[in-house]
Amino acid sequence: MTQAPALPFLKRRTARRPVTRSTRPSPPIAWTSDTVDPVEVVAPDSEVAGVLLDFAAPLFPGEIVSGQEVIVRLQPAPEPGWVLELLSLLDRWVESTRLPGATVRYGGRSYPIRAFNDLPQPAAGAAATG
Repeated sequence: MTQAPALPFLKRRTARRPVTRSTRPSPPIAWTSDTVDPVEVVAPDSEVAGVLLDFAAPLFPGEIVSGQEVIVRLQPAPEPGWVLELLSLLDRWVESTRLPGATVRYGGRSYPIRAFNDLPQPAAGAAATG
């Protein structure tokens, strides 16, 4: 049996030039720890808004603003982690009042928050297979 001849290594003739790519501007990040814009939560009525304000009192100063909509305006402190505290607060509030969800406004944007119990659940009796 004969062996195939060994192929010689190829040598580069010129050095590679770096590829220049245009940088795309990234959209501004709305939820940052160093901003202190107020967060507005739309409540269905003043009673439910009062519950949110009671839940928020130890964490965020706030007020109820009545108008066409009942809004709870919360003022987060410029500390790291306030977003997680806010989301945890909203989760407890939505679950305790049995709301299907809520609308949160921050930085000129609107964010829908859905209740966890509003998500589709697996069928009863469905066994997990592994």
